[in-house]
Amino acid sequence: MKRLILYFALLLLSLGGCKKIIDIDTKDAPPQIVIEGKIIDSLIDQQIKISKTVGYSELSIYPKVSGAVVTVTDNKGNKFEFKETAPGIYTNRMKGVPGTTYSMSVTAEGSVYTANSMMPKKVLMDSIGVINNYFFGSNRKTTAAYLTDPKNEPNQYRFYLYRNGVLSKSIYANNDRLTDGNDLRVQLFFFTDEERDEELNTGDQLVVELECVDAQVFDYWFSLAEQVGRGPNQGTTPANPPSNISNNALGYFSANTYQKLGATVK
Repeated sequence: MKRLILYFALLLLSLGGCKKIIDIDTKDAPPQIVIEGKIIDSLIDQQIKISKTVGYSELSIYPKVSGAVVTVTDNKGNKFEFKETAPGIYTNRMKGVPGTTYSMSVTAEGSVYTANSMMPKKVLMDSIGVINNYFFGSNRKTTAAYLTDPKNEPNQYRFYLYRNGVLSKSIYANNDRLTDGNDLRVQLFFFTDEERDEELNTGDQLVVELECVDAQVFDYWFSLAEQVGRGPNQGTTPANPPSNISNNALGYFSANTYQKLGATVK
């Protein structure tokens, strides 16, 4: 009996010794400029957005950067001045042209940031639709985009999927490294905030947007896609995606074509 009491005493001591508060030092990194710029092949108010990162311990409210000087030029000698129309949002009404290289220059808070992007040839979706996938005996409807990839030229695609006006949380980035010249059927699974593939229902309104992007912008989106929706031990270590903007800015500058198609789930 004395031996049993001794065992319990040792056990309680060992459990008590395991209680230790670990203080993790999460030092906040200095704020960085974030630039999100896009020129498309439609006559619209093109936008370049400028903000700053916040520390790990701060609220996810990213400060807008006002007072920047933003210009875009092309390889044909044209120059476009972007004006601040809202805090951190700079616009110019213009139309991009495929085959043209656009150069962005941003002067903000005493530093200069530059980037180049060539607008690729436009590839159109033939249609979008819904296909049936069978998983373990049950039917699951999935959005699909259909297009023909041009032969003997590199192409990179960025898709966006909306269901009933809500943008899917998944990032869809594809290239034709293994499918050059093929008829493509690209499946787009809809993901919610919970990063869960959600089934489509009859009557759902679908919209698919397609951007043809250059190689550097594709690398940005593909790297980001590798990190989104992955649990522990699945996918890459979280890191900033490779930006095509100079001076250690985050974000991207893209000159790309644009197309939008809609459909109803039946």
